[in-house]
Amino acid sequence: MNRNSEPSRTRAVRIRAYLGEPRDVRRTFRAPADADLGAFMKRAALAVLPKDEGWLLAVFSVERTSESEQVAPFLDRLARRHMRGKDFAAALVATFDGARAVLAISAKDKALIERLRTALAGNGR
Repeated sequence: MNRNSEPSRTRAVRIRAYLGEPRDVRRTFRAPADADLGAFMKRAALAVLPKDEGWLLAVFSVERTSESEQVAPFLDRLARRHMRGKDFAAALVATFDGARAVLAISAKDKALIERLRTALAGNGR
């Protein structure tokens, strides 16, 4: 069986948190076989974010369209580029096979979220 298509790699996720500085959550999480993987990943990302009143929230889900695409590294670079001090938090959840990733961000400034949204759409830097 092709290693990239093994069920354990498609249902297992890793999490990186961006709370002041990027850090990996040192555990692997496995979605149950009957769970909606997209919803599982979104819940995992949201669970990592601080629940600060008055902060805005955005969640981006990305799936690759070809084997050569690297969605998690792209979202990681995007989050790092747009991080702005203590007024920003993010969580990146990616499957081990690299096929899917979810980036959840929380920020005080709506403009920061809009800049990240624009960059994700490929309309900005």
